[in-house]
Amino acid sequence: MTMRRVLPPLAPALTALVLFVALPMVWVLRTSFNGLADGAHIVETVTLDNYVRFLGDPWYLVNTLWFSIRIALVTTAISIVCAYPVALCIAKTSGLRRNILMALIMAPLLIGLVTLVYGWIVIFRGGGLLNSLMIALRVYDQPVRYMWDIKGVVILLVYIGVPYVVLSLLDSIERISPYLVEAARNVGASRWTAFWRIVFPMTMPGLYAGMVIVFSLNFAAFAVPLMIGDSNTQMIGLIIYREALLNNDLPFASALSVIMISVNALILVGLAALFGRLILNRLEAK
Repeated sequence: MTMRRVLPPLAPALTALVLFVALPMVWVLRTSFNGLADGAHIVETVTLDNYVRFLGDPWYLVNTLWFSIRIALVTTAISIVCAYPVALCIAKTSGLRRNILMALIMAPLLIGLVTLVYGWIVIFRGGGLLNSLMIALRVYDQPVRYMWDIKGVVILLVYIGVPYVVLSLLDSIERISPYLVEAARNVGASRWTAFWRIVFPMTMPGLYAGMVIVFSLNFAAFAVPLMIGDSNTQMIGLIIYREALLNNDLPFASALSVIMISVNALILVGLAALFGRLILNRLEAK
């Protein structure tokens, strides 16, 4: 009886999930075992050559897989560091000021990605706003290269990632009683101690949610590296794009997609175990 009540409301979502997620993934998985003949003709077979081509090549493992993981970890960590002060500030506001801050935080998510990137191209270029501002402030004397460089890719991925972490943290922060922090301050705890011993442990669920979103997006990113990075940028999402659309090697691109999803899932499972352990230790300490 319970299933009969639950399934009808879920039917549209389940149908969409099967049609647009499950079936395409099955097709990608099957294609990854196919071969490729001359003229980009797919040969129906069952072979591991596409996986061996990537996993058996140290160059791919270091310069593509590990490079993508490293960029995703760095941008996720920077996004978290930038998001905490913003989330704490927004949590303390209300009314019009809160609405304005929320609109500013949501802006990167409301603007089309291509439009957003082209706006940053204006900022990143040699005589753009960023270089002009840094030179005016005497941070450096000569323009720094951000366009067609990994520095620009990292900055833009952080800019896009921060709103996800802020929104995830806000829910956890607003659940914390302000009296807990006030009590810690009254007994002599510094602001940093109050944050580290009270706020940070209690916001771990929101932190993990934001981390999962940002890491997954940045690990698989291809549009930002394509438009901002140089021609040799080897992030795995961009390699998949090149193999599928430029080289017409769908079996190899499919194998890379399966590898990317699998590695991403393994890392997220590891993070879930780590956060679960930290939260458990926190509860046991109480």
